[in-house]
Amino acid sequence: MSYRVFPNGGTGATNYDIVRAIDRGVADGCDLLNLSLGGSTRDEAVREAIKDAFDKGTLCIVATGNDGRGPVSYPARWPEAVAVSAVGHTGTFPAESSEALDVLAPFARDDAAVFVAGFSNVGEEVDLTGPGVGIVSTVPGGAYAVMSGTSMACPAVTGVAAALLACHPDVLAMPRDSRRAVEMLRLVNAAAGTLGFERTFEGLGMLAPHTPHTMQ
Repeated sequence: MSYRVFPNGGTGATNYDIVRAIDRGVADGCDLLNLSLGGSTRDEAVREAIKDAFDKGTLCIVATGNDGRGPVSYPARWPEAVAVSAVGHTGTFPAESSEALDVLAPFARDDAAVFVAGFSNVGEEVDLTGPGVGIVSTVPGGAYAVMSGTSMACPAVTGVAAALLACHPDVLAMPRDSRRAVEMLRLVNAAAGTLGFERTFEGLGMLAPHTPHTMQ
């Protein structure tokens, strides 16, 4: 499902747009909602929508923001959201590209090529991390382009989480309430593996891709 919250004119989304999209996603039976958006303003209406989604068995996975290691933005900052930061890997983009400017310490404990993106917001609210530097994605008009941001990392995490949950039909068959959301969150968190960063940078770490031979 795709729910538009940003108008074609390029202006920002209102809290009404975001709340309405979350409510519609829950009503449509979405298990996971990716929110590649955020800002510095606390908004209780959006928080209540995310909390209501959780209470109805839906997890909202939200980008932490791209303010150069600033504090985690809202709504990822709310405890009811699953907040996702961004990491990158040197060698996956040209050395002379703009993505090289995102390479910044700290680097992963066991792989010095992996780094926390210089643009990624971080803090104690971070739950998970995902690849967000030099990501090839679709753009309007049927073309492809390279993009970077926590808005790239967030859908990557959401996609892996979806593949993971698809292997647990017993959990997806649970009544749509907070217990279902808690169990989904438990499965997702258990699949995360640390890259060796502090928790404020990566949370529990990155989700491992779920391959067919590991499915149950």
